[in-house]
Formats: sequence, C-alpha cells, structure tokens
Amino acid sequence: MDQSDQQMSMLWRWNVDSDPIEVHVATDSSEEIDDQLCIQYLRSLSQVPKPLSITFIFTGTPKVSSKESAGEWMTTFEEHVVSQQNPNTNVSFTTLEEYSSSGSHNPDFFLQIAPMKEYTGENLEVKGKYILAGDYVSDTPSFNMLGSEAITKKFFDQGKLVDIPSHHMATMRFNEELLSKFTGPFNEYIVFTAFKLAFGRMHPKCPVAQKFAEGLVNPDVGRGVNYKSVMTIAKNLDVPSMPAFYTHTESYDALEAKKYFKDIFGDDWKDTNGSICKLDHINYILHYINVFATGIRPSALFHDNGGEVFYSNFTVDTIPELLKPSWEYFKANASKLIDCYNPVYDLFAGYVMVGLINGETRVEHSVEEFLEKIVKEF
Repeated sequence: MDQSDQQMSMLWRWNVDSDPIEVHVATDSSEEIDDQLCIQYLRSLSQVPKPLSITFIFTGTPKVSSKESAGEWMTTFEEHVVSQQNPNTNVSFTTLEEYSSSGSHNPDFFLQIAPMKEYTGENLEVKGKYILAGDYVSDTPSFNMLGSEAITKKFFDQGKLVDIPSHHMATMRFNEELLSKFTGPFNEYIVFTAFKLAFGRMHPKCPVAQKFAEGLVNPDVGRGVNYKSVMTIAKNLDVPSMPAFYTHTESYDALEAKKYFKDIFGDDWKDTNGSICKLDHINYILHYINVFATGIRPSALFHDNGGEVFYSNFTVDTIPELLKPSWEYFKANASKLIDCYNPVYDLFAGYVMVGLINGETRVEHSVEEFLEKIVKEF
C-alpha cells in the first residue's frame, strides 16, 4: 500500500455518542477552493444536536482523478484541518469509484457539491435530505448537474431533493470575519484563486467550455461571475472601469476576444449576446491593473501580446511571466479585494445542510443572514 492509499484509508475516531448523525459529501475538491472551505466548515462545526460522522467522497474532475484529488487534499489541507476539527466528529475518506462499488449506503444526509460522473445512486438511500449545490431544473445549467441526472431524479422522485439555486449561491461572498476563519493554506488559495479566475478564462478545450465559458464572461448569458469580479476589482483599486470604446460593437483590439470564442464555438459562431465586448472590457481592466503593477505604459499585457487571452489553468508555481507583476500587485492589495474573492458556493451549500440537520430551512437566506450565522458555527 503506497502513502496515498494509506492516507485515503485513514479514519479518525473519538469517543462519541453511539448514534451520530451520518453525513456523506461528494466533492471534487476542485481548484476553485470552495469545496475545501465547505470541508473545513463541516469538520469544525460546534453547533449540531449530536456528533457527526462524515464521509467525504472524492469524485475527481475532468483533469484530475478522484484518487489524485484526494491526495491533493491530504497533502495541502488535511494537517491544518485536523488541528481545528471538532473532537466529537468522525471523518473518513473514499473515492466515488470505491463508494459506488462498496455495498449499500444509508446516511442521514447527503451533500452533493460536485458532478456525480454518471453515478446513479443504486446502492444509496438517504434517510433525510439529499442536498444539491445547484439547480435541479434551470434554463441556465448548473455545473454540478453534469452527469448527475439519474441520482438527482431518484431523490427528487422520493421528495428528498433540496436544490440550492446557483444564482443565489453566487451572491454569497466573504466578509472580513468569515475570511478570518480560514487561515494557513486556505487563505493563500482563496487569494490565488481570486487572482487566477480574474486574470484567466476557462480554457477553450475544457470539456464544459461550450456550456459555461461564455456565461462566466457575460452576465447576459450566465451569471457573469468573472465579469462582475473584475469590475469590482476595478472599483476597489481605482482602475478606470469604462473605456470610451466600450459602447462600440467591436473595439480596436477585440481580436483576442474574438479568437477566444471562435476557439470554443468554431468559426461559424455569431456573437448575438455581445460577449466579445464583455470580454474586451475585462481585458481592458486587466491591462490597466498590469500598468499599475509594473509602472510601465503601454504594457505588453493583453493589448500588445498578439491577441492572447490567458487561461485559468496555471498554478501559483506556473503563473505566466507577463502576469507575475499583477499577481504581486494583487497580493499587496488583498485587503482591499475581499468582496472580489470568488463566491463561496459550496460553503453556503454546507451551511444549508447544517440548517436542515438543526431543523432550519436556509436555502433562501440572504448573504447578510449567512454571514451573521455561519461565523458562529465554527
């Protein structure tokens, strides 16, 4: 058994109530950090009626296997979380492949914060509620519904499905008090993820790019999370936010934005929603952040680099050379950018599940209610 296998088999147990609340959580532990925040929150909980027994099911992503995803968690976050965990909470880890083939499961609650990769739930029954971070049915598809149609239908038909609208989760953001709950590697990844998803777009070859890339950039197509974050960054850093050319159909340097969408949708794609203009507006802001960061004008970034749009598939160790000054500037101004950090989608989903455990419905809680209550539950 290699080290990663040993880590996967680790099970922490304390002397607890003989009948704890059993919770299973499907997570891809993705690069966007929100899964990881949910995991720490659930393991740090102090306000539940009985001790918890939590099984985390790593599903993996299109780029990372479930085993690799679990290994990344163990390497980066596990030691930090164990030191803060409620001593009355039992924790175990598995992969979706192991879970789907390991006999029957009957938890009190199931939380889905990742796509289920066509797992149908044939060996799963839930006593209480099955909570989905996303919309079960929506005109704007939720990421977590990919490959999840069968399992969500099963629990919808049983009257046990609780789905949390993605557009509502997208409103859930940090404030200083909530951010203070996440220290060490969590804080570092929160800041880096905000930077990466502001300065990088979804790669055109990502398997879900045709479904989600345009909506991330254009609020008229999807939730426009990347667009809104960049505009907030501009406001917080006093960067000019509205170029004179923005009302034009195509600006003088929109070739890079055109190329991005053509790479995703093909040469026959028609910009019926003004997405080229939205992406060009994003690039304008990022260009000026780089100007501020380097003190050099004009900057080589974006406008003069041959039409390149950077993709969000870099790590903190592989930041493109042209983006490094902006990264240093972003870090130096991190305290001004808390409301620009990524929405805490999955943290809110975990908060909703904890409400259900405590007999409270939280799906429609406002961001103010969420921020007031969640910081008291760690």
